[in-house]
Amino acid sequence: MKSRIPFLLSILFVSINTAYAGIQEKSKTTCCLPPVNTHPENWKNSEIANLLKKGKVVSIRSMREHLHSLGKKAEFDGKVFIVEFDNGLKAVFKSFSKDDLEDAYAEVAAYQASIALGFPNVPPTIMTEINGMKGSLQLFVETNIDALDPGIYETALKETSLEDKANLKLFYFVFGQWDSGAHNTLIFKDKVKTYLIAIDNSGIRNHQFVKYGSLPFVRLCYSDSLQTNDWHKPFPFNEAKVIQNPTSEKLKKILGNNFPESFYQSFKSYGYPFRYVIYRNSLWRQFHAGDEKFVVSFTNHLSDQTRKKLKSLNLARLKKIFACAKNADFLTPAYLNAILDRRNQVLQYFDKQSASDKGEF
Repeated sequence: MKSRIPFLLSILFVSINTAYAGIQEKSKTTCCLPPVNTHPENWKNSEIANLLKKGKVVSIRSMREHLHSLGKKAEFDGKVFIVEFDNGLKAVFKSFSKDDLEDAYAEVAAYQASIALGFPNVPPTIMTEINGMKGSLQLFVETNIDALDPGIYETALKETSLEDKANLKLFYFVFGQWDSGAHNTLIFKDKVKTYLIAIDNSGIRNHQFVKYGSLPFVRLCYSDSLQTNDWHKPFPFNEAKVIQNPTSEKLKKILGNNFPESFYQSFKSYGYPFRYVIYRNSLWRQFHAGDEKFVVSFTNHLSDQTRKKLKSLNLARLKKIFACAKNADFLTPAYLNAILDRRNQVLQYFDKQSASDKGEF
């Protein structure tokens, strides 16, 4: 029996060392990783996006539950989750059916556009698959400020630099994010400045017609039965019609059977008139029409640096920005050319302003 004691002690010693080594190895890959700089100023490099791609999921939870637990509002639809990774990062995962990933593609493209332009502040966003679900994954921004609380968004606008506010509005206009506002904005503050964080940018996928300084008309649905025969004509901005106090029943009565039943059933009334145009066999709606509190994506400020960035946009750069969405239905030549047209509207507006200031008119 005595002769076995040293042997057993040696086995115990080896087991302890092995376990200790395992703990050390695990700590190297988790708690002892160098901290990741997730400050907005660091979003433009590829470090965070790469970590989101490589990270292993530690936990996943409903975002709605998470926000409610913090006493925050949750004003969104769809399957949204907060995900934690073994590398310490947290991210927002939006899941979509495999045949309807267009919103996810748009979210990723918005981030790529922010890299190409250098503005605005869009959290790193990638396409991914988690637990058999596909969708967009966006860095979770830690902030204890709720933009939906009374007065918070307005105060943040006053605190944000003129350059950042102007660039955010220019991005929204040029890339077609028509659904902007406090509900799609996060507010992040450090010791130096206040940042407006642009989230929920899936609206850029929508085809639209707009004049700089006005609300866009966004395409809702297409129907061959309309037979408008107006493809050669310009968009009829001045021929918009209005349906007061819109409901699904009222829309169906006025628009008839030209659109699928699913359109009428899914219609949401925002408490404002339904202002629309029928053009090119499609129904185009001017969202936020009648909402006096809505801020149009318009600015009188354009820095030289921003001007250069906008001028650098061309079809080749846009195709690179939307590379993740190359198979998406919305990504057509007309869609990309519309972005360039809106960019041109901005540049022409400021060229006229400059000429006017010089007394050339």
